[in-house]
Amino acid sequence: MVALSIVLAFFVSGLVTAQRSSRGVYTKGMWMVDNKYGFQKNSYYDFSKATSLPAGLKASNYPVDTYVFSPANVIVGGGYLQLWVKNKSFRSAEVTTTSKIKYASVRTVAILSEPAGVCNGMFFYQSDTQETDIEFLSNGQSNSNTDAARTANNKSGTRYLWLSNQAIDGSGLKTTNPVALPANPTTTEHEYRLDWVPGKTMFYIDGKLVWTSTKNVPSVAGTWVFNNWADGDKYWSAGPPSQDAVFRIKEIDMYWNAG
Repeated sequence: MVALSIVLAFFVSGLVTAQRSSRGVYTKGMWMVDNKYGFQKNSYYDFSKATSLPAGLKASNYPVDTYVFSPANVIVGGGYLQLWVKNKSFRSAEVTTTSKIKYASVRTVAILSEPAGVCNGMFFYQSDTQETDIEFLSNGQSNSNTDAARTANNKSGTRYLWLSNQAIDGSGLKTTNPVALPANPTTTEHEYRLDWVPGKTMFYIDGKLVWTSTKNVPSVAGTWVFNNWADGDKYWSAGPPSQDAVFRIKEIDMYWNAG
């Protein structure tokens, strides 16, 4: 606990307020987002004073290939929902919604993990062919990051925020866009937002639209997922981390339809 307090103090010292999207407005029995999209429900989770997971969220407990999601790696305290990957380990952390969701606007205020070797995820998932993602690869030498840097003529080691719709036909040819990270994402809170509506996904950073896609858009109900994991895949997470890696979530604001 002493080590945890020290780590938290380091991160808190560098915080500034994230720019936020405008909140939804409840009118005529619907939550309206951007005066355009209507949703049935709103779930707001503020972890600034929380000490346990709230109703509506649950910690995952299952293996995936070379790694495992462990409830012990999900910690609520110090002002955040903390998703841990311990140093030199593939033991990972994940939280999902307990409700099935079909279409949503989900805003996550978070601090991304600094140590190289993990993937931070905020995404919708029903299956490998019904998935839309916001993901951060902390290792700048991950093959995905190095390929993106080469394509963009950026320096080697550049890290990106990966925005994707997975291939709905199972071909593996997903629709994806690596975009620039906001300033100091591993020490500063930023808002990462994903809107999923019929036929379209929209991705925002700090309230600003950065990408829209109409290809490979999911169309069935599933769960919303928040995770931090490592599996040793050189193309993706390129872990495990050499130090403890913590993905810190300050708040989640969800406007959604029940599936």
